[in-house]
Amino acid sequence: MPTLEDLRLEARLSVSALSREAKVDMKTVKRAIDGKPVQKLKAVAIVDALASELKRPLKLENIDGINIYF
Repeated sequence: MPTLEDLRLEARLSVSALSREAKVDMKTVKRAIDGKPVQKLKAVAIVDALASELKRPLKLENIDGINIYF
């Protein structure tokens, strides 16, 4: 399974660009990429932004290393 970092690189987005696309703080994006806990709502926003950029559906459960809390 791909990681958020794999998908970010495939989408050719910087961390700051992904942050803007997801409308999530850049520190949150970095935390998610590093496998640190992030709120589920914010993780979904990041994954949705990547899916939009890559023009294909992505699901949280199909991405390796995401650590979410509610």
